[in-house]
Amino acid sequence: MSLVLHELLVCCRALENDKATERKKEADRFRQLIRSPDTVEELDRTSGTRAAKSSKQLTWNAVFRFLQKYLQKETELLQSGKANVSATTQANRQKKMQEISSLVKYFIRCANKRGPRLNCGELLNHVMEVLQSSFSCSAYGEDYSSILLKNILSVRKYWCDITKQQWHNLLDLYCGLFTGSSKAINRVLVSRIIHTVVKGCCLQTEGFSHTLFSFFSRALLNARQERHLAVVEHLISALNVFLRSAAMNCRIRVCRLGEELLPSVLYVWTQMRPSTTLKEEIVEFFNLQLCVHHPKGSKTQDTGAYAEDWVKWQSLLYNLYDALVSEISQIGSRGKYATGSRHIAVKENLMELTAEICHQLFSEDCNLQILEVTQAHLRATQRGSPHGTPSKRRRIELGWEVLRDHLQPHHSDFDIIPWLQITSVLTSKYPSMVPGQELVPLLSVLCQLLGEQRRGDRGPYVLRCLREVARCQATHPERAQSYRAELGRLWGRVWVLALRGVSSPQTEALSLALLSTILQGAFIPIDRELWKLFSGSACKPSDAAALCLAQALLKCSVLKSLGTGWDHAGAVEGVGPPSLKENIMSWLLMKEQSEEAEESSRPHPIICRDFPHNLIPRILVPLTLKDTRAGIMFLLGAKGLENAVMQDQAQVEVKGALSEIESMYLQFSFDEMPSNLMVKVMVSSAGTQLTVVPSLKHKLEQGLLSVADHLLNCYSPDSQSTPPECLVRCSSLLTGVLAGYVSTGLLTEEEACHSQLFLKAKALVQDFSEYISNVKVKMAEDGTMTTLRSVMRLCTQCVKRGVKDSMSSVSCNLFMKIFPARLLTELAEICKLLLNSSCKRGSVGIEEETTDEDWDMTRTQADQQEDIDLFDDGDGPQTSTSKGTHRQNVDPNDTQCGPDAKSLLAEEHLAQQDLAILAGLEFLSLCVSAEFIHGLSFKPVEIRRKLLLLLEQIDCTKPLHLNMYLVLLKKLPAEDTSLAAEDFDSLLRPLADLCSLYRQDQEICAAVLLGLLPSIRSLGRTQDQQNDMRHVQGALLQVVSGFCILGRTGKCTAIVKVALIHCLLALLEADPCCKWAVLTLREEELPVSVILPSHLSDSHHHVRMLAAMTVERLFLEMTPDSLEKRKMLPLKCQQTAFENVYLKAQEGMRVQKNSSPEDLSDETFNRKATLLKSVSVVLCCSPVCEKQSLFALFQSYKENNIEEPLIKKVLGSVSRALGYRSVEGFVSSHLDYLVAEWLGQHGYTLESFPYTLLNHATLKDFYSSSYQVLIPHLVFLDDFKQVKSISTHLGKDWKKLLANCFPKIMVNILPYFAVSGQDAQVAQQREKAHRVYDLLKDSNCLGKPQIDSLIHSNLSDIVVELLMTLYEGAATEEGGRGDLRRFIGELDPAPNPPYFSSYVIKATLDYLSSCHSANLKSLVAILSKTPISIQRILLAVCQKAAEMINAYERHRILLMYHLFVSLLLKEVKDGLGGAWAFVLRDIIYTLIHHINSRPAQLDEVSGRSFSLCCDLLTSVCRTAVQFCDDAVESHLQVIVGTLTAQVTNQLAISQQVLSLLKFLVVESQDKLKSAIQKLEPFPDRPEFRELRAVQHTLKYSTGKFTLRQEIAHFLSVASCDSLPLTRLEGLKDLRRQLHNNKSQIRPLLRECLVDPAESVLVLLVLNLLQLCKLAANHPGGRDILEAAGSCLGELGPVDFSTITLLHGKDQLSARAVSLFPQVEPQWLYIILNCINNALTHHWYTIQGSTLKFFQRVHSFQS
Repeated sequence: MSLVLHELLVCCRALENDKATERKKEADRFRQLIRSPDTVEELDRTSGTRAAKSSKQLTWNAVFRFLQKYLQKETELLQSGKANVSATTQANRQKKMQEISSLVKYFIRCANKRGPRLNCGELLNHVMEVLQSSFSCSAYGEDYSSILLKNILSVRKYWCDITKQQWHNLLDLYCGLFTGSSKAINRVLVSRIIHTVVKGCCLQTEGFSHTLFSFFSRALLNARQERHLAVVEHLISALNVFLRSAAMNCRIRVCRLGEELLPSVLYVWTQMRPSTTLKEEIVEFFNLQLCVHHPKGSKTQDTGAYAEDWVKWQSLLYNLYDALVSEISQIGSRGKYATGSRHIAVKENLMELTAEICHQLFSEDCNLQILEVTQAHLRATQRGSPHGTPSKRRRIELGWEVLRDHLQPHHSDFDIIPWLQITSVLTSKYPSMVPGQELVPLLSVLCQLLGEQRRGDRGPYVLRCLREVARCQATHPERAQSYRAELGRLWGRVWVLALRGVSSPQTEALSLALLSTILQGAFIPIDRELWKLFSGSACKPSDAAALCLAQALLKCSVLKSLGTGWDHAGAVEGVGPPSLKENIMSWLLMKEQSEEAEESSRPHPIICRDFPHNLIPRILVPLTLKDTRAGIMFLLGAKGLENAVMQDQAQVEVKGALSEIESMYLQFSFDEMPSNLMVKVMVSSAGTQLTVVPSLKHKLEQGLLSVADHLLNCYSPDSQSTPPECLVRCSSLLTGVLAGYVSTGLLTEEEACHSQLFLKAKALVQDFSEYISNVKVKMAEDGTMTTLRSVMRLCTQCVKRGVKDSMSSVSCNLFMKIFPARLLTELAEICKLLLNSSCKRGSVGIEEETTDEDWDMTRTQADQQEDIDLFDDGDGPQTSTSKGTHRQNVDPNDTQCGPDAKSLLAEEHLAQQDLAILAGLEFLSLCVSAEFIHGLSFKPVEIRRKLLLLLEQIDCTKPLHLNMYLVLLKKLPAEDTSLAAEDFDSLLRPLADLCSLYRQDQEICAAVLLGLLPSIRSLGRTQDQQNDMRHVQGALLQVVSGFCILGRTGKCTAIVKVALIHCLLALLEADPCCKWAVLTLREEELPVSVILPSHLSDSHHHVRMLAAMTVERLFLEMTPDSLEKRKMLPLKCQQTAFENVYLKAQEGMRVQKNSSPEDLSDETFNRKATLLKSVSVVLCCSPVCEKQSLFALFQSYKENNIEEPLIKKVLGSVSRALGYRSVEGFVSSHLDYLVAEWLGQHGYTLESFPYTLLNHATLKDFYSSSYQVLIPHLVFLDDFKQVKSISTHLGKDWKKLLANCFPKIMVNILPYFAVSGQDAQVAQQREKAHRVYDLLKDSNCLGKPQIDSLIHSNLSDIVVELLMTLYEGAATEEGGRGDLRRFIGELDPAPNPPYFSSYVIKATLDYLSSCHSANLKSLVAILSKTPISIQRILLAVCQKAAEMINAYERHRILLMYHLFVSLLLKEVKDGLGGAWAFVLRDIIYTLIHHINSRPAQLDEVSGRSFSLCCDLLTSVCRTAVQFCDDAVESHLQVIVGTLTAQVTNQLAISQQVLSLLKFLVVESQDKLKSAIQKLEPFPDRPEFRELRAVQHTLKYSTGKFTLRQEIAHFLSVASCDSLPLTRLEGLKDLRRQLHNNKSQIRPLLRECLVDPAESVLVLLVLNLLQLCKLAANHPGGRDILEAAGSCLGELGPVDFSTITLLHGKDQLSARAVSLFPQVEPQWLYIILNCINNALTHHWYTIQGSTLKFFQRVHSFQS
């Protein structure tokens, strides 16, 4: 031991001396020794080494133990002294206590000056021991509280080292001190510590909410009696911190507490003259309560609102409204009489609060509400008071009329402006609440205000309000329909006034914004005055002006010039005086001064201001195109200007947390649809050919080059007027314009790289590179780092790939191509130099003591004076105040940032040069992710290596290093690149140490986990390098596993677990089947797919709900950048996932044993919400688990006592998401399964089935609507007793009910008679079927004769029901899967029971036929006796398919259709009872309708359905050609026309279609020659070459056609009314013929004049018009309309007689008259033709109705 330490040890031992004078002398000596630098250095050395800790060296902790004994000894002596002593003795004792506590404080300061040396647990335990003793608390309480606040809770390491139990003990201690009778410690200090401890508990622990709910209820209920408002401020601030933390878990308790405390808090607001800071906290409290009670503005419980006592809450809202109106009035009154200038506007948070309350209290209509309310906040709230003071009542008026009264022009600005603000917020946030009849009076008063403003004070607010009203009208145009004329007149006045307002600097931006919104809503026609703004000096280019101009270009065509008419496509540009487009370009690129000031030293305004990224190029490029509007629409993309407008990020972040809580509430109560359902965003494409005007393009290029040259001439690194940002903006402008031309197809990227603009951009970047070089020299100069940071952020914006549109991508590529290698290399060097220099910044030494500060200080004042020791000696570390550019670099664990130690991630820890480093690193990281870009001047790999080298010297205890590492961790593994394994090694190497160092810091843990997401996703893109990445995967999985273990052991809070879930989701995206995504938890290895659902039983509701909302990742393979591209995971994965999800969700239903009774209502509701959400998500995303999930929902209704309205909401949201029209339709589609499962559960009865979920009020209603489903199940279960019970409820004979359900009953029985096999389960089912059938045959039941009769009369229905049981997944080894195996998939969900394979169904049909007749061979032959039966079966199956929402179920029905049609085709040769032609036509058209209705992009199911239809159509055609080719001839045009359109770029489909076309046209040309001759030509594409040649040869076999023959050929093709699209190729060919044979039209016109009735041209026009008529209402008919229009255009404006056209309007009637002289046969002919056409209609309801009608007509004729 060194001499210095030995001396200290002797001193410490002497502190235990029995003599008081000796102890005092040693205490003074102790203070001197501790102050000695040599002693401090030695103690630091011994305390800092692990070896010293285990040895007997003297350390800081050992010295502290001596000091504790000294304090204990002195305290015992003081406590043992006499109580009744003189004042002098008492004063001496007080002095002694102060000296003792002062010594302890001084020692702690000395020990922890260079970082925390003392053990946190020991230090905290000592403080707690002192404070828990009543004597020592009264003696040292205030000083020790100061130590706690300043020396423990302000040190980040201690903040993290404090255990959960210690936090809760501190909370209990100080809450007890506050509410107890002890006055030992100043209440302001106690409340301040409570605030800090509450914050610590909320950030670092969980499970303390009950303590705080009870405390705040007691502490704030009597806030009016508090003498120090600073105490109330600290408490309400702590309450807000707590409520934000507890809101997600304890909504009901938060509402209850809010309703309890709001009167007291309102009293403080209105009666106690609170400070500004306290008001801010109170407003936040009110806002929190409104968010919790009314998330997203919901008004009723049905829409997601909640209140413990609705009457009380409504009364409180009225009181709050009244208080806010009074407050606003007082603000106005104070403003009127204030001297000097004063800010008139009311703070935004107060305005938003008032608007929220107006939203809640204003009625839906416009009626004025007059209420008398009790002012609850003025009542006595003391619990012990038996009699309160008399309640005051006030008359309150509210409604839109009141709001408008406040906006009358005669009011002063101080009175009007707050209400303008409120109106703006109200209409902006809730546009749907503005009644239609209110638009005119509201707009009228605003228009009057705008016109009568005398000064500029109210003008901006009126303009903002008008803009929000305009948005409101644009959002809900239907409300303005009745008032369009008046509104149009008013908007016209507003337009004129807004144009005038542009000339005022104060209102310019707002006037332009208002004009832009009016343009967007198209409220009035646009006049020339608008264009004058953008072509003269009325205003300069600005953010608002550019957005307004872009909106104008989007909404209307540009005038050719301001003096002439509109600019048409054919106008000549660039000739004569400058056009308006040229003027606009000149205006955008204007100089700061006039033209003669050529030597101006200032650059152009366009590059001196920040515009939304790439907005100016998106305007300039379209101005050079012929069709400017089409150009800007294409370049702005689908979302228009929304992409261009930059959001205020700060505001978004502040409101983000509350917004998330509100969204979660609506998810809990199922009042908000999940945001991650398949939402397809249409992306605009350059479908229209964009044409550039060369002269305008040249003028733009010259203008841009002029801007760049001027900048190069006037730029100087030392000049203040030309900052380096101008170089970046100008370069971005040039590359942005080039990107615009590239993305429109007018330039290639290679051509752009050789253009003058690109070369000029490179020249600009050379100057920028010089600036970067100079930074190295001027790093120490003021402002250098600020400028560097600004420039780096600007560069980062230019290379970011956030927006997924072509122009942004090309712009980013071009911008990176202009960078020289030197620039990035030097930037990397600068970052390295700055990083090294930041490490050399030292800390200051120990200061002398100073006196304590006054306690009566508010929290805000204390925070503002954090550099000063508020509560103790001034020997704390002093931070520099030189504008934050040089901050000390102390150990981060001792960072003193006010009463609550801020996270190392906070920006307060970083100097300006640190922020500049981080901005530069982010930019460099984005640049090195550009490996895929060809033509870069720099090597991304080299720059990346330089960045990774920075990590070799990383010290994660320093804030800058920690932030730097997180930047690199997030940015280096970018989306467009894949890191090599070595790079990953370098990047992830510091991770283990970082996690070990900060594993108790919840904020840093969450940041690290979120920082891992890019790396995990990058691994998902390197599937081909799995072996190389094994150790990388292992490193990441080890970190995630570690956090999972911490979470399981309760050492993680919700913020970390939420981040952990995001990591688990990223792992599932990278490895959906969990081949390598397996975590090691202690000795157990679990795949991520098992760990994610385990969070459904987490203790925190946010974690549970996030897990529930994301369980779809266990069923679907999806990536974050393309959520619409979903791929189902394998069946086994999905089944396992469902079991895990449901098991863990049910496990989560168990409330924790240590929960308080008060928490029970929240816990129960929350856990029910988790269960319902997880099941509903599975329902929406997994067809194969849909039935199980739905039954789980029904079962949870019974087992978990979930409320019926909540289940109904869930079913409603699910049914809407799946495309069902109603809940009943969705549930009914699964009712067979639900009933079968329900009756299969032990103890479940039919009466207990939750039929109310199907909206049935009574059991009788349920039986009445569903007995067709129930009785067959009951019969097969041999439960005739229940059948009779149903009949009793319905008042019907049970035998009649059996007869009504007979087809479905037989389907449950017959297949077991037909199936063979000795399997035990099959034999058991067969035995059961025989037993049930015997019961049915019994004379006491239906009896054998009636059964035979029912089978005969219901044969077609039995066949239909039997087909409906088809499920090829049920095939056995013996039967196999037959011909349909090609069209089934692993993920085809099982249908409602019972279900059988095609093999069993065929066997059952054979069994039926053998029972029915011994003479006939097959069931089809039996059905052919009454051909209408075949049509009924086909129609019934088709109708089922048409009604089906589920794609898998629709495919299954198509399989049934394939099965039955295959059976029919075998019998075609026998004629099908004479109906063969009718049946074949029906099948052909049905298949064609299915083929035409396929989606544009086929998924796995629709692809199989399409293939099935093509396969069956092939079979039908081959059979028809073989046995009855004339049946194919009449439909060949429809078949070929349909199939031709299906040959697309999807190879598998095209091959199948072409195969069928070749069979029909090439292989069958001998049999179908005449039909092929009449076909319309095939498209002129390589795949149709052979088909086209055959058709051409047959068509022109007699020689070349004249135009008359071509038209006659076109007219000879029979059109199908329901399939007009089959004529498309014919129309295209006809247009070509008309275009190429114009000379032959003249003689045809002469014929038309001679005999119009027989003219081929008249017939052609009639035919084309008829086709247009059919196509107009047909999906996809646009192509037909365009093609027919082109044909009519080729004919030209022929002067046909209107009478001639009308004369032949009804060809069917004319044909009937020519065939039958009598009227009745004519009618019958017309009717039969209409029936014939209707039987091929694509709507099967029309087919069904037609079939019934046909039967009636047929029976009438016979």
